[in-house]
Amino acid sequence: MFKSITKGFIALASLVILSACGQNGTAKDSETSSNGNGLAEQQELSVSVPASITSIDTTQTTDKNTFTVIQHLYEGLYRLDEDSNPVPGLAAEEAEISEDGRTYTFTLRDDAKWSNGEPITAYDFVYSWTKLANPETAAPNAYLLDSVVNGLEVRTGEKAPEELGIEALSDTEFRVELVEPLPSFLTLISVVWLAPQNEAYVEEQAGSYAASSENAIYSGPFTLTNWAQGEETWTLEKNDEYYAADEVKLTKIDFNTIKEDQTGINLFNAGELDLTKITGQYVSQYQDNESLVSHNDIANTFIDFNKEEGTPLANEHLRKAIAYSINKENLVNTVLNDGSVALNGLIPNNLYRNPETEVDFREYSGEYLTYDVEKAQEEWNLAKEELGDSIELSLLVAEDYTNTQTAEYVQSQIQETLDGITVTVNKQPKNNVNQTRADSNYEMSISGWIAGDNNLGYYFVLYENDSAYNYGSYQNEEFNQLVTDAKTVNANDVNQQFEDYKQAETILLEEDAAQVPLYQGASNYLINPKVKGIQYHLYGDYFHFRTAYLTE
Repeated sequence: MFKSITKGFIALASLVILSACGQNGTAKDSETSSNGNGLAEQQELSVSVPASITSIDTTQTTDKNTFTVIQHLYEGLYRLDEDSNPVPGLAAEEAEISEDGRTYTFTLRDDAKWSNGEPITAYDFVYSWTKLANPETAAPNAYLLDSVVNGLEVRTGEKAPEELGIEALSDTEFRVELVEPLPSFLTLISVVWLAPQNEAYVEEQAGSYAASSENAIYSGPFTLTNWAQGEETWTLEKNDEYYAADEVKLTKIDFNTIKEDQTGINLFNAGELDLTKITGQYVSQYQDNESLVSHNDIANTFIDFNKEEGTPLANEHLRKAIAYSINKENLVNTVLNDGSVALNGLIPNNLYRNPETEVDFREYSGEYLTYDVEKAQEEWNLAKEELGDSIELSLLVAEDYTNTQTAEYVQSQIQETLDGITVTVNKQPKNNVNQTRADSNYEMSISGWIAGDNNLGYYFVLYENDSAYNYGSYQNEEFNQLVTDAKTVNANDVNQQFEDYKQAETILLEEDAAQVPLYQGASNYLINPKVKGIQYHLYGDYFHFRTAYLTE
């Protein structure tokens, strides 16, 4: 749909935003007719996303926008249902779990097929999981297999990839051995990073695998067309080889990269988009409109510091001064005003409750680095003993509205509270920011994180010594040991595990100020009221269209 409107894009982008009580986005209103069961005859949507896809190789995905797209393209042994519970996907039935909780045996569906019609086998999972763990792959999410026998040792190069604790017992039987029981394991394998890959196909593509939509095959409800690196539009089409194709109603979804809220709103109100993300002032403007759909995210936004030795931010007093200088309540209530809530910890609210006490980890661990002008200035005075009376710092941020507003607010808070510090905001395209951080080519950055499931450890991985995500060079052996203990020797003692993670969080934030938690976000969309059945998962993606459909 979007490709047909690009000729009028400039004119549309210059339109004044229509009233929030005016026309709703109904992109297919003039094109649809009833088929007698309440469904529109033409099951096609046009949606916008804030950034383009970075990779369709499941071993290389890091950003939420890309994750949202490829979660439609690939499916693993399990998938998430509408309530974010793990249910069998390519597995024919519930996994067989040993009494000690360490061995999972999966039987694949007889009708599990790749989009090219070839059968999906247990060997495809052996290949993809081994590829993910292999250090030669340099997969950012290889840590997800640390819970598998030899997963950590393979990832760090201490053991050969073939020693990973997985096995294809036959074409349809796949067995996994865990180091310790992991209650969230079925949720973990529901994310796309652990979907299968076909070894013969990947090798046939050689270095071109996943370079474009034509160089990949798919196991999920949709296939990808019209995409190559750098493209800002692409299309999902229904995968007729998908085992549950009858449950998938949409036949085509056009995706369009739109970075400005106003542009997306204009196109939505003009009937050219069925879904667009909005932020800030527009959320208030559309508060009473039936098109507005809002969801609280289990994700955090924070300031990350590059603590490289010999740089100003290696000074913990400077980091603490910055942390205490920011009024987070004012940020979320006055600047963002989009449903976000202030956050004073690494772990967001409602990620995980102790099953024995029903206490949420955020409540258990408490709050850190809360706004305190007096403490901020005390820490700055201590920092000046080493750094001098004035310094200049750069704050890296994605150029979208929410991140820019956050960065400019942080800039003003630091400069107003800490006399002598000058902050320059460095705005870049979102995908550039991800690469700049990965290259550790920054001083401070506005960053965010959302884990693949409710495992607390997947937030602490940001700062573990050997983590691919430890962009800011954080090193603390006591922190590392506590996190390791929580994942291993105390994995079966939830009370001790909570205490391990609490102590680790205290070291990370209160003692070292390795990051500054800012807020727990909310996602807000304008959605055509005729679109039903969209799923909003707690983990990973923004939205999912497997069960979505368009009414007449």
